[in-house]
Amino acid sequence: MVLASQAQHGMWITEVLHGTGTAYHMPFAMWFDGPLEREAMLAACRAVLARHPVLGRAFEERDGVLHLVPARELPPVAFVVEPDPEALIEREIARPFELSAGPLARFTLAEVSSSRHLLLFVAHHLVFDGMSKDLLVRDLAAAYSGAPLPPLPMPYGAEEKPSPEAEAYWRARWREVPQVVINGVTRSPRLAERGETVLLTLTDDMPDLSGLTRFEVFLAAVHALLHRYGNAETAVAVAMSTRTDETRDDIGLFATELPVFASFSAEGSFRELALGVRSELRELNAFREVPVARAVGGIKPRVALAPVSISFRRRAPEQVFPGLKLSVEWKMSSHTVRNALHLQAVDGDDGLHLTLHYSPDVIPRRDVELAGDHLRAVLRAVAADPDVRLADLLPAVPQVIPQIALEAPPDAGPAHDEVDAELVEQVRLIWMEVLRMDHIAPDEDLYDLGGHSLTITQISARIRKRLGVEVPFDVFLDDPTIAGVAAAIGGLRP
Repeated sequence: MVLASQAQHGMWITEVLHGTGTAYHMPFAMWFDGPLEREAMLAACRAVLARHPVLGRAFEERDGVLHLVPARELPPVAFVVEPDPEALIEREIARPFELSAGPLARFTLAEVSSSRHLLLFVAHHLVFDGMSKDLLVRDLAAAYSGAPLPPLPMPYGAEEKPSPEAEAYWRARWREVPQVVINGVTRSPRLAERGETVLLTLTDDMPDLSGLTRFEVFLAAVHALLHRYGNAETAVAVAMSTRTDETRDDIGLFATELPVFASFSAEGSFRELALGVRSELRELNAFREVPVARAVGGIKPRVALAPVSISFRRRAPEQVFPGLKLSVEWKMSSHTVRNALHLQAVDGDDGLHLTLHYSPDVIPRRDVELAGDHLRAVLRAVAADPDVRLADLLPAVPQVIPQIALEAPPDAGPAHDEVDAELVEQVRLIWMEVLRMDHIAPDEDLYDLGGHSLTITQISARIRKRLGVEVPFDVFLDDPTIAGVAAAIGGLRP
C-alpha cells in the first residue's frame, strides 16, 4: 500500500464526485500487419504489466488518505478472433473500471485475419498518461523481440505538500474562468458529456518562430483565437508532464492539468503574445507538480479546470516489431469530454495532427469545424508575419458581441431548521480540526474557507469513524456547509 500522488487524488475525487463516465478511459490501438506470433505478443503484454506495477493497482481511501493497493485481480491479457474490430474497440472503451477493486488496465489481442491483428490497450487515466503510450510501445517492442524487461519500482508513495512558494504563485495568478465564447455563443461545460471529434492536419500551417517552441506558438495561437472571439479573459488548461529523471521510464500518471492565462494589448503583436506565453510557461514549470486546487484551496472540485484545454505531445520515434508493420492510433477518443473544447495535438515525423474533442450537447459540430478553420488561419497569418498585430490577425473571424446563455437561477438549497443541534456541533468540531480553525459558523461554505479535495476526504473519514455514517461525496457539492452535511448525516441514520 503506497500513497497516491496529488494529481491522482484530484482525478480520483473528480470521478467519485461527478461520475465522469468514460472521460478518463484511455484507449490505445496498435495494428499489426504480417505474421504475428500470438504467444510472443501475449507474453510481451504480460511482461509490460510485470515491469510497471502501477497497472496492477487500485485506489482505496483510508482515514482520509488515498492509497494505491493491489487490484483484486491481475490486469487481463485476452485473445479473441474478431472480424469486426471497431465493435470490439467500442465495447472495450465503454467497459467500466472499478477504482476501488481494479484492475485499471487491460490488453486485448484481436485476430482480424491471419495477417492482420489489433492489440487494444485500455487503461484508466489514474495509471496512464499521454507519454505512457510511447513507453508502452517501446517496452512491447523490446519484449516481443526477446529483450528482458526488468521490473521497475513503484514510482509513487512519497508524501507531498505544496511549498509556500507554490501556494503564493497560484494565489497570485488563479482566477476562475468558467465560460468561453466560441463563434459568438457562450459555452459553459458543467458535466462530462458525450463526445465527438473533428480531425485536422496542421503540418503545413505551423509557423517557425525563432526562440519559441512549436507548443508555445500553438498555445499562443489558441489564446489569440479566443481573444478574437471576444473573450476578455482567456484561460487554457494545459497538460503538463511531471516526469523526472527517476520516472522518465515509468508508465503511470505523471501529468497535471494547469491553467495558463494570457494578457492582451490592443496594439500588441502575436510575437509579443507568444513571448509572454513562453515566460508564463517557464515560471509555471517550477510549480508544475502542484495541482492548483491543492495550492490555492477554495476551488470546488469540477470536471474541468477551464472550458478549453490542450494536450500537445511530441511523439517518440517508431519502434520495430520483427517481421511486422505497425500502425498506431495515437489520438483515440473515449467518447466523453469534460471541456467545451479539448485540442489534442500530436507532433510526429509524419506531421502535426490535431483532434478537436467536443460535445454536440454543448457546441454544434459546424462551430467546431469553423474554429478549426479559424485556428489554421491564425497560424498561416503568423507564418506570413510573426509580428502581425493581434487586431489584424484574423480578418476572416468577425468580432461579435457574445450571446450569454441564460441559466436557471441557483437552487436555494435544503432548509436546515430540523437538523439536530448536537449533530451540527459534532460535525463543526470535525471541520475545525481538519481546517485548523478555532471557529466556523454552521452556514459557512467549505470552499470559501479554503477547502479542497483532500479536505473532503479527511472530513468524510472522520465522520465515518466517529459517527458511523458514510457521507456521499456529492453532499460536498450540493450543500458544502456544516449544517448541510449534518442534515445529510441525519437523513442517512436509521
